[in-house]
Amino acid sequence: MALMQGFLNRALQLLQQLAYARVLCEFHRIQDLRCQASDICSHGLVTAQERLAACEQRLDEFQQTLDNKDKVAAIRLARALYLRMLLGSANKRLQPWSDGEDITNMPLSHMFEWISHDFERLELAALEDAMTPAEIVMYARSIEGVHG
Repeated sequence: MALMQGFLNRALQLLQQLAYARVLCEFHRIQDLRCQASDICSHGLVTAQERLAACEQRLDEFQQTLDNKDKVAAIRLARALYLRMLLGSANKRLQPWSDGEDITNMPLSHMFEWISHDFERLELAALEDAMTPAEIVMYARSIEGVHG
């Protein structure tokens, strides 16, 4: 059991690092557009892209160690539950802001939170779509256990 927990923790850590790197890339891309620097990439965007590539490589190497579908299912379920928790805090994180605001006037912290929120929703939808019927049952039971 401890081996499975360590494996799962490593997978979730890699997935969160990848998610953060994706948010950073989008954040810097939009920030460059705000600064009218769309012709050349800022140092921040280049660094974020390098970080993203490194995260993708680490995750790819990790995925090659997956030796059964039960591990893949456990990762998918745990990540989906974590994303649901993050999305559950969205009202508090985003409460004073509106996504209808003009991005050119949006504070950087606000922009970062909105990008994160959008990416979290997209990743959760993709995970839920990829679940097998058995995973959907376990997922629903886990959600009920948390909220029940």
